[in-house]
Amino acid sequence: MRLTIIGSMVFMVHDVSDVPVDLSKLANFMKWKTSTTVCFVLMVIVWLVTRLGILPFYILRGIVQNAHIVYTEGVIDERFARMYTGMFVGLLVAIITLHLVWFLMLIKIGYYKVIKGEFHDLTEYKKGEKTTAPIKKDQ
Repeated sequence: MRLTIIGSMVFMVHDVSDVPVDLSKLANFMKWKTSTTVCFVLMVIVWLVTRLGILPFYILRGIVQNAHIVYTEGVIDERFARMYTGMFVGLLVAIITLHLVWFLMLIKIGYYKVIKGEFHDLTEYKKGEKTTAPIKKDQ
């Protein structure tokens, strides 16, 4: 079952959508507000198309629909083909679920941008966590 082809396709989907993610982080770090907004919108669009479009509706669907070809043509023993298919489908469903959770986080970040006018990195600080340690004065 050409597992390397599947792996390469998953790799390419992730690699393509990582470019706008890195550009958005860089623009945010450099405090370029307009560039940050443009890169963020581009990132959300590319994320939606590649990780929530191509990955589940082309790659995963192709694996599920065409897996029977592998063991009917005798390329791999049927036991192993079914095991690998189940493993691949399970792992891809898990990563698609993570992509959906992360996409919802991106939407939340975009919501903060629209409402408050600033980007807020949800990964930096947790609610209630102090950003700096208190400084003790010498007694």
